[in-house]
Amino acid sequence: MSARGRSLAGKTAIVTGATGGVGSALAEALVREGVKVAMTDLDQEALDRAAERIGGGVLPLALDVSDLDAYSRYVDEVEERLGPVDILCNVAAIMPISRFHEERDEMTARIVGVNLEAVIHSTKECGGRMIQRGSGHIVNVASGAGWLAGGGGATYVASKFGVVGYSESVSLELRGTGVDITVVAPAVIKSQMSAGLKDVRGVRAVEPSEVATAIVGVLKRPRFAVFVPKAIGVMAMGFSAIPYPVRHFLSRLAKTDTILLEADPSARIEYESRVAGPVNHT
Repeated sequence: MSARGRSLAGKTAIVTGATGGVGSALAEALVREGVKVAMTDLDQEALDRAAERIGGGVLPLALDVSDLDAYSRYVDEVEERLGPVDILCNVAAIMPISRFHEERDEMTARIVGVNLEAVIHSTKECGGRMIQRGSGHIVNVASGAGWLAGGGGATYVASKFGVVGYSESVSLELRGTGVDITVVAPAVIKSQMSAGLKDVRGVRAVEPSEVATAIVGVLKRPRFAVFVPKAIGVMAMGFSAIPYPVRHFLSRLAKTDTILLEADPSARIEYESRVAGPVNHT
């Protein structure tokens, strides 16, 4: 590895949620590094517009990541058209807000399907191929909510806790295979998903480009967990080491217990209506 880390030039990457803020910024950043990028999301027209803006080096193909059979076929097609997948970036996610007992069963299933089951399936699908080749890197975008629970998004939090736990378990199995796995945990991202949310005390909201930059950085110099900004990592690790009564007291102090419940509903109308249907980008 050079002083600048691994070269990404010539590699093939899949980026899900590629028309959202983070996904789009990541696809663009990877293309600048010389990566061939398969961009996917549900809306083919939106993908085509994003691909046109980015320029050459991208393959825009629509996919519902919660359709696991379709996801497997998608990976096959990407490898046929661009070559073996070296990098998998699971960015797609949804975050509808409601009290836990008011969440419709259909929405619960959808959150788990997009945020967790798709991550597990694609990690298996691409990870198995990477192991056979002896190289590859999987990046699963979790959230600060994968360490720090918040009221108003219980299923979302569960899905992100699941992404963190699943990825850590996989990382133990990948030792010595030449394949890396990373969890990226952003705080509140300035995107449609965070519309109407208040800031977390002591942790600033981040731009999608910051998350994209962090992902490119960890692809060059692999490690398991990356927090954006670093302050969310300090909070997450610190909270994990203290007793639950104290942890919950600090949550109330930082207002992470109500950050979702106190969101402005009027600012979230468009986003909430979209995630109730087949949309899955961050």
